[in-house]
Amino acid sequence: MIDENKQNTLLHSAIKQLLKPLMRFLINKQITLPTLLEVIKSAYVEVAEKNFTIDDKPITDSRINLLTGVHRKDVKRLRGQDLDHKPSERLSINSLMLASWMGEEPYCIKGTPQPLPLNGEASFESLANEYSRQNIHSSSIMESWLQMGWISKDAEQHLHLDMNTLQDKQLTEDQLFFFAQNLADHMATSTGNLVNKQKNFERAVFYNKLSKPSLLVLKKSAKEQSIQVLKDLNQQALALQKHDKKISGPHFRFRLGSYLYTDLDDE
Repeated sequence: MIDENKQNTLLHSAIKQLLKPLMRFLINKQITLPTLLEVIKSAYVEVAEKNFTIDDKPITDSRINLLTGVHRKDVKRLRGQDLDHKPSERLSINSLMLASWMGEEPYCIKGTPQPLPLNGEASFESLANEYSRQNIHSSSIMESWLQMGWISKDAEQHLHLDMNTLQDKQLTEDQLFFFAQNLADHMATSTGNLVNKQKNFERAVFYNKLSKPSLLVLKKSAKEQSIQVLKDLNQQALALQKHDKKISGPHFRFRLGSYLYTDLDDE
């Protein structure tokens, strides 16, 4: 065990380290400290209000002030505000359609997304109607995906899913939503593993004496193997969820992420 002063020093150092990439991003996006402080205050208040109640009684402004250090007038102003980024209907439909096309028969056979005709059985239209319930017409979704390069149309009028373009050209709304969701769950896993007896799975492979050619070999291998793992799990999770949705709750979330970082990304 380390003493409290040493622990606080190490904790402050760790927080600074994990904030540095975020600070680079915020400076690049011209988001300055006053704007960030408002977001931090709001997050403090929301977390205290949700996770630090006593005996399920409503938490008071004074207690939130005591827990967070946020001034009571700010607590009162911020309580009830909802600044979370919520996905639009179109984003939700996109995600569900992509998950099905990449992991569910007849749209995906043995892990390979199939070319889809425009309409008829096992078509892009039937896939879209399965999730949009005709709130958004399949032709509108198709035109949007073609424009973004997510799909291409061949001479026989079949649509092909372009996995490489799909990864590189996301909608801004998609990027921001999953940026927040993925990093928040990773942070929840990491911080939970520091304080909880029951640990969640968290592992990384790290080497720092690699040549550039070796690094490129590892990047290619890591990407290929990670994509295969995610495709397999997507297929399994999709089948399980379709079964479990028919069963009365409770229902729970599952997320497995994969990321890759190298020094080359900083060059």
